Amino acid sequence: MIKKAILAAGISLLCLAPVYAEEPATLTDRIDRVDEVIYGSAQDGSLISRVDNADNLIYGTGNSSASGLDNRITNLYTDVVKSDNDAQPSIATRVNAMEYYLTDEIKSDSLKTRIGDLETKVYGAEKKGALDQRLANLEKSVYGDQHYEMKTVELPANTVFKISLNDDVSSKTNQVGDPVTFTVQEDVSVGNVLVLPKGSQGSGVVTKVSRPKSFGRSGALDVSFDQVFSVDDEVIPTVLGPEAKEKLKMEAAAVGASTIGALALGPIGLVGGFFVKGKDVSLPAGSTLYIETQEAVTTKGLELTNGAPNAVIRKRVVRSAAATEETTAAASDNEVKETALPAEAEKKAGAEVKEKAEAKAEESASAMNEKAKAELESVREKDTEKDAAKAAGSSEETPSVVIVRND
Repeated sequence: MIKKAILAAGISLLCLAPVYAEEPATLTDRIDRVDEVIYGSAQDGSLISRVDNADNLIYGTGNSSASGLDNRITNLYTDVVKSDNDAQPSIATRVNAMEYYLTDEIKSDSLKTRIGDLETKVYGAEKKGALDQRLANLEKSVYGDQHYEMKTVELPANTVFKISLNDDVSSKTNQVGDPVTFTVQEDVSVGNVLVLPKGSQGSGVVTKVSRPKSFGRSGALDVSFDQVFSVDDEVIPTVLGPEAKEKLKMEAAAVGASTIGALALGPIGLVGGFFVKGKDVSLPAGSTLYIETQEAVTTKGLELTNGAPNAVIRKRVVRSAAATEETTAAASDNEVKETALPAEAEKKAGAEVKEKAEAKAEESASAMNEKAKAELESVREKDTEKDAAKAAGSSEETPSVVIVRND
């Protein structure tokens, strides 16, 4: 009966236009996505501190991948989240592949936890050190002379696959706009290329909620199952379309449901009419449904290829060295400006010094001339006084003895 009710409620879930996830464009959006993969959620703090912490985990304590915040975030996003090099997938994609290879499904825990769990499964204990190097070591141990590469394929429209809800959904507790997340419950492949491994995540939104009404009218709950994320973090638009509903009906029939009406409406209490209220639509976590791809999508999937793993570890840059490099470059710029200045300033300063020296010399010479004139005049005055005194003395008798009496 429980399974019948779940399937019945599932038929009543309708789908609206999908919401597409955009490629992160800003530095903040990119480091948020890196944080979500590494830790499970975006972290608090400045961009610099968040990038430093991510670098420590991915490349080793104190190391970075470049100088300059923009380049560091770009490298982290490429290495951790999404790579454009099919032969060198991102760390997240490679962890997805290894989990699928070892356990037949992928997990949604933090990257650090997932790599630790894989090491425990392979070696018996979690290792320490940079995550990129630890994953490369795991690949060598697990794959031997094989490895996974990305391959571009077209996933056909109306490809139906099973999902399960991650949380309870109910017309009693949910509101319009509430997010709904789900997990893919079976592998979706194109030939030998795995596009959606079991465990892939998807998201949707509650679009309509109606509470139970009089005359036994049941509650209603509309959910838009918008998208799933491929093994390479590509968005694949999905819908609860006709093919998926048909699959759901077939499974419902297998468990004993008889009519579409019963499936669509669920149990309704009609006895007593107005006085009997219908029931809320409720889907507990773990409820299984079917959805389908809304359109043909060109995407990437994983293909096991011959040859030893070819993971390339990004070259390390010690952060103190990177800072020194930036400081040296800045100092070099300043030096160029400062060395260009003295030649020009020296010429100007020389002219000013020369001008001042000439003025001072002229002033000094003028002062010396005035002093010389004054001394010459003084000498002339003294000579004149002597001549006058001599002339006066020649006209008077000069006594030889002076007698002083005390009478």
